[in-house]
Amino acid sequence: MKKLSSFIVAMIPAGIALNWVANSIVEMLKLPLFLNNIGTVLNAIVLGPVWGAATALMTNVILALIVRWTYLPFALVGMFVAFLAYFFYKKGWFKKTWKVLIAGGIVGLLASVLSTIISVYAFGGFSGHTVDVLTAGMIASGQEIFNAAFIANIPGTVADKVLTLWIVWVILRSFPVRFLPNAKDIREKIGMNNTKKNKDKKISA
Repeated sequence: MKKLSSFIVAMIPAGIALNWVANSIVEMLKLPLFLNNIGTVLNAIVLGPVWGAATALMTNVILALIVRWTYLPFALVGMFVAFLAYFFYKKGWFKKTWKVLIAGGIVGLLASVLSTIISVYAFGGFSGHTVDVLTAGMIASGQEIFNAAFIANIPGTVADKVLTLWIVWVILRSFPVRFLPNAKDIREKIGMNNTKKNKDKKISA
């Protein structure tokens, strides 16, 4: 319990920092992505979905205070992503690269729905992100505001969540997970136990 508490104290700020740095790069380059959920998903897996959701909430509060206030309602999306990513992780979808990518696509589609609802009903479809340009184009082509925002949101959000889950998967497979409090579970759920068994077989052969 003490070890887990120490990891929570260390991982929450680290997760927020990871979200912040990735999001800052996206903002600076004006990319149609977000990448502010990498630390969220990582903490959801390492600490549990509640702590992942807490990471998302605190990240968006900080972004709302420093970057622009429209980030605040989208904390709900980050919290939703934390629970979805944890669900796929527990179901074994982090064992293979292709499963990670498919899980990211599903998370992205579901996150797009929630993002669109928030964007339309809180900001009239325009929240100050690069995706607003696509939304405006869709409206100009005759689409209703909700359809326009949703269609504009899908490519960037799906790509963002696929990339996010893949990055977290790479981090977990590269990081010495034996130091984590749930190391055994992580090894099993990301397929590292199978890798170790295969290596042992080759050595014994």
